[in-house]
Amino acid sequence: MDHHIRATYDAILSQPAPRDLDWDRFVTLWKDIADKVTEDPGARLAVDINGHREVFRRPHDGRVSIEDIELARRILAETPDDKGSGHLLVVTIDERTARILDFDLATPQVVETEHDVKDSSPVAHHMRTVERHTGRDDEADLKAFFDELAETLRPLVASQIFVLFGHGEGKANTAAAFIERATAHHPEVAKQLAATAQIDLSAATDSVLEAKAKELTGR
Repeated sequence: MDHHIRATYDAILSQPAPRDLDWDRFVTLWKDIADKVTEDPGARLAVDINGHREVFRRPHDGRVSIEDIELARRILAETPDDKGSGHLLVVTIDERTARILDFDLATPQVVETEHDVKDSSPVAHHMRTVERHTGRDDEADLKAFFDELAETLRPLVASQIFVLFGHGEGKANTAAAFIERATAHHPEVAKQLAATAQIDLSAATDSVLEAKAKELTGR
């Protein structure tokens, strides 16, 4: 399962279920993981998998219907997943800095590389950092920090879920504050959040972050 197909797989299983999944991506997923796929002139897609045949109908607007998404979710839940492949997006955040880490699960060792988000070279670990710029108004600075992080995440989570790690409790729980801001002002980003946890970011190596994220997502 390559990166693009894995992104479709993750999107189908994300919470809430996607309502704008492209039909062609949907078909490509089944061609990769099903035992047999048959397309007929009546715009039907027959999928043979796990000893059963399921039929999906091509929508007029090119977006998979929510009924077919729910059917696909049930099928995928019963289908063995080729874990250890694809990509896993991890975000760490404290009151000053957010790091976005894209782990290539097919590569056995973690290699850290600073890069532009448009760079798709196949290394084990790509990273981007968003810094908080502090001024006179701490609350405004924090909101601007969250908004910048959400805008940076937007294209990255368009087709995949992510895991968020924070550090701190109560008012110092920056991760919880970011989730609140994203839910209210960046719902397309918030809906792709698969899991969140508190962790000692000062002591957590990238390998630890990857392992913990895999544990939380079952990858």
